[in-house]
Amino acid sequence: MNSCVRVGALSAAIATVFGAYSAPVLAQEGAGLIEEIVVTARRREENLQEVPIAISALNTEDIALRNIDNTESLNVLIPNVDIRGGSVATSSSFAVRGIPGVARYMDGVVMSGGIGGLESIVELERVEVLRGPQGTYFGKNALGGAIQYITQKPQDEFGARVKARLGNFDRADITANVDIPLSDTVKTKITASQIYRDGYVQSVTANENYGEQDNQIVRGQLQWEPTDNFTALFTAQVSRTDQNMQASVLWDAVDQEDRPINPANGRPYGRNLPSEYEAIGIEFSDEKYAFGLRDEWKTAANYQGPGILLDVDTFTTDLLWDINDSLTFRVLLNEREFERGNMLDRDGTEWHAFEDWLYNIQEENSQELQLLGSHDRFNWVVGVYFDEVDVNNLRIFWQAYEVRERGVPPLLSRILREDTAVFAEVSYDLTDALTLTLGARSSEEDFQSETFRSRVPKGPPQTPSFDLFNRDIRLVQGVPLRQQASFDEVTPRVALQYQFTDTIMAYASYAEGFEGGGVNSRFDPTLPNNGILSYGSSLLANYEIGLRSDLANGRLRLNVTWFDGTWEDIQIGEVLTPGTTTTTNAGEAEISGLEVEGNLRTGGAFSLNFAIGLLDTAYTDVGKATTTLALDSSFPYAPDTSYSVGLQWNNDLSTGASILARLDYGWIDDHETFRDKRFHFSRNGGKAYGLLSGRLQYTASNGQWSAALYGRNLTNEYFREGGFNAILAGVDQGYVGRPREVGLELTMDFD
Repeated sequence: MNSCVRVGALSAAIATVFGAYSAPVLAQEGAGLIEEIVVTARRREENLQEVPIAISALNTEDIALRNIDNTESLNVLIPNVDIRGGSVATSSSFAVRGIPGVARYMDGVVMSGGIGGLESIVELERVEVLRGPQGTYFGKNALGGAIQYITQKPQDEFGARVKARLGNFDRADITANVDIPLSDTVKTKITASQIYRDGYVQSVTANENYGEQDNQIVRGQLQWEPTDNFTALFTAQVSRTDQNMQASVLWDAVDQEDRPINPANGRPYGRNLPSEYEAIGIEFSDEKYAFGLRDEWKTAANYQGPGILLDVDTFTTDLLWDINDSLTFRVLLNEREFERGNMLDRDGTEWHAFEDWLYNIQEENSQELQLLGSHDRFNWVVGVYFDEVDVNNLRIFWQAYEVRERGVPPLLSRILREDTAVFAEVSYDLTDALTLTLGARSSEEDFQSETFRSRVPKGPPQTPSFDLFNRDIRLVQGVPLRQQASFDEVTPRVALQYQFTDTIMAYASYAEGFEGGGVNSRFDPTLPNNGILSYGSSLLANYEIGLRSDLANGRLRLNVTWFDGTWEDIQIGEVLTPGTTTTTNAGEAEISGLEVEGNLRTGGAFSLNFAIGLLDTAYTDVGKATTTLALDSSFPYAPDTSYSVGLQWNNDLSTGASILARLDYGWIDDHETFRDKRFHFSRNGGKAYGLLSGRLQYTASNGQWSAALYGRNLTNEYFREGGFNAILAGVDQGYVGRPREVGLELTMDFD
């Protein structure tokens, strides 16, 4: 989208806003008004319409009525936000406005990395999505944005809630919550959830349906309020996952004529696995294996052992002390541990052509101290943040096992990261209507990497075991045991907002986001220093203009945001030799776009919400360190256009009961699926798609139980949610979304 189009779109949107503002009243004042949404994006409770940040928020009712039961469900509902499964199951790929580096928070505590990012959502009070660089309110610096989950806290009175779901694919979910106040000062809450769905990608070579979901979550909370000005909240959560492989299909068995030629030697890249298999009479073709080209939920993979093992334990302490009416001190302490094992059949065939067992053991500890204050015309926050992460990774890799030895030996790496930051932001009311906000963050990240070669028994994929971490491990010959790297940056934020009326606010802001570098820890003898190299940090500079408005006597909410940014020293992961990804820094890119979100209440039975995202992304400089980035190409999974619309009908019956009907539709336009220019010819992978969901709900007159029929992907759309590309092996594999699902949900409240 060029600048003229962007300005034109913005002008049209603003004209729409003020046209709506001058429109006649839609219904009698006081009936069916849009509720105020309270968010904590600036670490204090505020009306979303008065915060100079691009925020989308969904409350408990929104989450239930839109059939949101995991993070991926948000993908087509919120403009310019992309949430997908990564190339590794249980991991997630988050991008906001096409930019990765999105921090995830649970009750204010960061959850590092993408592993576990697609876990189920249970007992949430609110989800907040913050677009653009974040770092002056939160502990972890975030380049692209932040997603914050706020859970429901213990209540003052005893109560219990049970929600059960049944559906196709043998779906059987049950979530139970109970609030147990122990005294006037001590309250507790227990949440337990069992979530199960059968797989939906059928193996044509084995009795297996991949993509099942089998997840158990238990969360306990204890809240202690010994005085009116002190609260301590202790939370412990245990999550367990044990299921088969993820729902991947082969999108394309890349033909010989499609493969780009390596200018260095005038032949196709790398060792072509299909050619080797053809040499012994095994066919590797689209006709036989590329079910993604035919929109089929099928694969030829035949692995039948455990596919995904994930155990996550999280312990959080949140201390809040109101020192006086204008000063609050907060302490956030968190400890998180997980083990993950993941089997990946990347070739999508019955052969062991390209398969991985990946293991991760991670420990994370974070501490955050905040001092929040207000005085006269000032509001401010000062924070100190420290995070320490210890990650052990083991990769066992099979490549063309039927025709030769594995090309990459099993490797064990350990990465230690320490993240230290000081952040502050102050807002000053220059007048009753005009407010200036200034903020800054000083970040320092220290990395240490250790690389070993592990002696793992040879043979085809077998039942996994975390005991492999304890086997005889030796140093990789010729590779330094330890690599170190440090990165630091000071990133500012400034915003100016003007409150035109009680219900119309506009702002302009500039913010920078920082993403620290790291160390490549995978051994590759064909690369300099065997591939054990550090890479640098990235920086995003973002300009934003926003308009927040509640119009037509509170029945129309219309929010518009325009943005423009420059992304420098982009971190690019490239597969330059088979089986090994090496990250480097490459050039810069430009982003710009528009976001419009609205909500309309007629005062009668109907309500409407809508969202539109326009996005223009392009790599403007590919630098000298990369060979796979195309100049002026767009970002992966960054469609030019996305939108969603929801229509809801409420009908109160004469008995006091009520019936609700709702439809939601989200659309994502054509898009690239990979950054690598060698895969821009990928067929069928990044095609546009739209998802339709619906709900018909009956709520009893006493409000203590409800029953609902629900459906997701009602048009049975075939769409890609993520994937893995290996141009050197001729493989384009994708994680395909779930087909049509329908079922019954029953919710019961006990007081």
